[in-house]
Amino acid sequence: MTKKRSARSIMTNEARALKELRLSYGYSMKKAGELMGLSDSYIAHLETGRMDVPKGEKLERILAVYGGIKPKSFYERARNIQHKVTPRDELQEIVSRLSEDKIPILLNVAKNI
Repeated sequence: MTKKRSARSIMTNEARALKELRLSYGYSMKKAGELMGLSDSYIAHLETGRMDVPKGEKLERILAVYGGIKPKSFYERARNIQHKVTPRDELQEIVSRLSEDKIPILLNVAKNI
């Protein structure tokens, strides 16, 4: 069973690989979810690292939409991802950790830049 980790996102290479696959097929999260029989919210949680990438049959169901690649190939793809943390990635991580009372402060600062 796939579990939600926490309020914090932990971007794994598996999450990045799922996102890359979805984008390579030109699917929105909504379209991918429809094809998989899953919600776009679930897809978003997987791709942002808020949930662990599933294993077994559920992973195979997801991969079937992306050309039916086998889990072994998927994990190899994930291992080979070279991810460079961009300033946008860093900012998104900071925002995801902020308490609700701090978000308006950061928003005000950003609007005044």
